[in-house]
Amino acid sequence: MSHSSQRWNILLPKKFIKEGFNEVTIASQTRSTEGPCRDDDDLRNWIRILPTTVITLDLANQAPFPLIAFPYPYINWLSQTASSVPIVVSPNATSSTLSEALNLSSGFGKRLTDKPVQIRLTHTPSGKMNVRFGLAADLGNLAPKSNIESRLDGLWISGPNANALRDTVNTLNNPSLISQMIGTVANLSTYVPKPAVASTRIGTATFSEIGFPSINLNGVGTQTSSLVLHRPLLIPLGRGGELRIKFRHAATLMRVRSLLSVTINDQPLASVNMTPENANDGELVCNVPIEIVDSNEWRIQITAHNELANADCSKSYDDVAWTNILGSSSFQLHEGALPNTPYLDGFPYLRGKDGKLPETLTLNAGKQQTDTMLTLAATTTARASQMNRALTHWALSTEAVTGNEDVIVGYLNDEERFKAIASRLLIVPNKHGIPMISKEIPVLASSLTDAVVVQAIPKTSGGACYVILGASDEAIARFLDYITSLKGFNAMSGQVAVYSKQGEMFVFDTVTQADRLAAEENEMSRYRPSMTLAMSIVGGLFVLLIIFIASKFVKRKPKA
Repeated sequence: MSHSSQRWNILLPKKFIKEGFNEVTIASQTRSTEGPCRDDDDLRNWIRILPTTVITLDLANQAPFPLIAFPYPYINWLSQTASSVPIVVSPNATSSTLSEALNLSSGFGKRLTDKPVQIRLTHTPSGKMNVRFGLAADLGNLAPKSNIESRLDGLWISGPNANALRDTVNTLNNPSLISQMIGTVANLSTYVPKPAVASTRIGTATFSEIGFPSINLNGVGTQTSSLVLHRPLLIPLGRGGELRIKFRHAATLMRVRSLLSVTINDQPLASVNMTPENANDGELVCNVPIEIVDSNEWRIQITAHNELANADCSKSYDDVAWTNILGSSSFQLHEGALPNTPYLDGFPYLRGKDGKLPETLTLNAGKQQTDTMLTLAATTTARASQMNRALTHWALSTEAVTGNEDVIVGYLNDEERFKAIASRLLIVPNKHGIPMISKEIPVLASSLTDAVVVQAIPKTSGGACYVILGASDEAIARFLDYITSLKGFNAMSGQVAVYSKQGEMFVFDTVTQADRLAAEENEMSRYRPSMTLAMSIVGGLFVLLIIFIASKFVKRKPKA
């Protein structure tokens, strides 16, 4: 095999360019020669698309982007870390208007699934293109006549009152409505979004109920799909977890070499051969070990190896080599005695113990919000829709902190503002900027210099409250750049995360590994009698047996 670099120039025919969003796909097909149709995950087979690759388009005349392309170009997901144009609100924007700006940000996040994105929410326009957002009265003479209007300088979103602004945001957050928008102007819809599907919970939850009605693994060779499920918040779990995979597959698959397998958190759990006998009603039952149950999130990987006899490697066999994971597959959890602290894995995970999202989520940003703090709030709501795989309504609060909010943002010197929840925080703000550190976590005070601290604390009403505290706007900006990068997107875990001035992420948990192992052992012991109890029971039965035998042979004394 030889390595070489080549330049490839491609002319994109004008007739293939359509109005709206166009996608150019670069695909490669590679095969090894060691055996029939060997999987192309051989590391010796590779193609690298260099970063100097460019695409050049000449426009006959400049025109506003059609609305059918929304959210592009206001969110550009073509880069590895999605970029966004600023959402600009008036300096006079009320909490109600800012709440709807957060809901627009949440909708951007929902469109991007697992791709990191930073949503800039500011009071000042920047660059050539912006999303101008607010009540018609706030936008003044520039307010669009319609609720939604695309212009050369960006997108204008408006409404005469708070209710109309909410309906406008709901319209833009609904792909079905976007697909009906012709041209550059549209009005709001009064369509009411349906509640989000539930997620993992105590008891049995089917894949359909948690948002995976069907998983298709089509094609010859190894096909893989992954899903991430989160531990129900503040619920003590126990042993007996079970993953039950129900599947169908093509009956023509080779009996011996076709296999369905499952791993959770990189640990293999079970596998089964795919045969003609289980082609229509296959089932793979995986008992989940307690050490895997005792995790804050479960990364489930389902792999099907679809093997055909005498396959021609130059052809596609998606129609005859396939495996389908049914929505009736399920994940079962039981209550127990394992530790149940709130956690930052999948931050911010906001579903209740029933697996459902509340109708309204609250973000407290205080009375004075800088552009950096608003950007932190908008980016967090976008992450929330990604991590919870659903949209819900956000309300911005500027009132006093209670600890029953879902997200709170602030500074490490906001001592007075956070006094009401100081007893629940592990790192407590101080007016001098030198936070108080709980003895339960090993944090150096020097690590908090110009740092950002993220904490998960229990709410008195149930669920978790996420508190984000920055030493300064500059520290928060560095933190945002990190968590919206590929490296930092899933970097937080435990109960407390500290992002230092030096760009390092440190995570801490009040439950140590030794505590967790002891809890797992105690949980297992709850289901089996101790040796002392077992010996006592056996000894008691033996004594009763001796007494019974003696009564048969000892002659009773005759009555006088």
